[in-house]
Amino acid sequence: MSTTDDIEKVAEQERLCMFTAFDEATALAIGSRIGELARAAGKALAIDIRFWNRQLYFQTMPGTSADNLEWIRRKSNFVRRYNRSSYSQTLRFEAAGKTGFAFDDGVDDMEVAAHGGSFPIRIAGVGIVGAITVSGVPGRYDHGFVVEAICAHLGIDYGPLALE
Repeated sequence: MSTTDDIEKVAEQERLCMFTAFDEATALAIGSRIGELARAAGKALAIDIRFWNRQLYFQTMPGTSADNLEWIRRKSNFVRRYNRSSYSQTLRFEAAGKTGFAFDDGVDDMEVAAHGGSFPIRIAGVGIVGAITVSGVPGRYDHGFVVEAICAHLGIDYGPLALE
């Protein structure tokens, strides 16, 4: 699959993975599902689900570190600033042959990370209210854990939306 195909597929994930409501129970269900998926794959993740004004769910698995918390903060900041998944920007950089933001983008790399693993919490009729973010494996796989868990929660078939 090409980078262009991946960009289109991530855009489709963002379009379809929309909630009608989102609360603490939703965060618990999705966060727990991400943890289950990671354990089944033998991976260690730090998981953070938040509205912009407060954290709803947090878990660190054995094998994660404080560094994962920094990645979560920076990737979540990407979603807050750009209103799309952090992996979407990774793919855009790849397609443009870039490795990061340009100086004149006005982005502080210590505050914003364009690496996979943070996905917007988008509520129909409301907009983006927060992010579901994980860190622990390469960004493409961080992203996949989040999208798979959201799809399971929403009753969406993840298969056609999965990145190869």
